[in-house]
Amino acid sequence: MNAPTLNVQPPRRWTESNGGIRWLPRLTDKTRAALAGTLGGYLYGQSPVDRDLLHHLGVRYREFTEIVRNAPDDAAVFSAIETRSPDGIARAREWSERLPYERRLFLWVIDADDGYNPKLRWLRGPINFVSNVFTAAVKRIWPSRATEPIREE
Repeated sequence: MNAPTLNVQPPRRWTESNGGIRWLPRLTDKTRAALAGTLGGYLYGQSPVDRDLLHHLGVRYREFTEIVRNAPDDAAVFSAIETRSPDGIARAREWSERLPYERRLFLWVIDADDGYNPKLRWLRGPINFVSNVFTAAVKRIWPSRATEPIREE
């Protein structure tokens, strides 16, 4: 699978799912972009929603990065997670069902920022500006090491 260029187009919308898990395709896009150096203004390694999903899956950022690095497509990503953490799939599916209710405002802002909601087009500029400032600050203060290889000890 080719890495998306997230400084040109947004990752897949949070509503898309892989194996019944919302947000997983978006996280996969962000991972591939981070590995390719095309992440743009998105966070990888610092996002609380990404971290929450990975926690429920029972996989750490660097493990997920390695899974995505070695997987040719979404089906292979899901299969590798299922092999590594079978119980995590059920937990992540439950988390995915609650996502639109527990993070409603956050998802509304993301949809506006990414341009997925045409009714919010008038808000995209201001939200995008604030988002870019916030993301730049987070990246500067807490640099991500999520794409660094896992050290064998």
